[in-house]
Amino acid sequence: MDTLHRALAALDHHECLALLASVPVGQVVFNARALPEILPVNFRVDGDSVVLSVASGSVLARVSDGTVLAFHADRVDETSRTGWSVTVVGRVSEVTDEAERARIRALPLQSWTSDERDHVLRISAERVTGRRLA
Repeated sequence: MDTLHRALAALDHHECLALLASVPVGQVVFNARALPEILPVNFRVDGDSVVLSVASGSVLARVSDGTVLAFHADRVDETSRTGWSVTVVGRVSEVTDEAERARIRALPLQSWTSDERDHVLRISAERVTGRRLA
């Protein structure tokens, strides 16, 4: 394929959330001790937010107090040189309502690690941006 005919196309809010919902792993970007931190996480899209489970004592559990952070996921096909990238920026909060926690835990949200994930976090999608390379 001729790379001269490739273009980045902006994605709308709905397209961004649909693409996010198609993958199980993304990255959370936040500040820890005044330095940028990026962690891979399992997640699910829940309405206009991203939800994830984290372990007690984890750095993410400690920043679940309304801190503004970014969440990013993408998929790239190196052979066809196509793909997409979506970023969500918003405040993170811990879900404490037991009924809401149970509802979120019923989503297909499974950790790839064996540690106990006892905190449910919600990242509000205050700003959602995305691009597709076609």
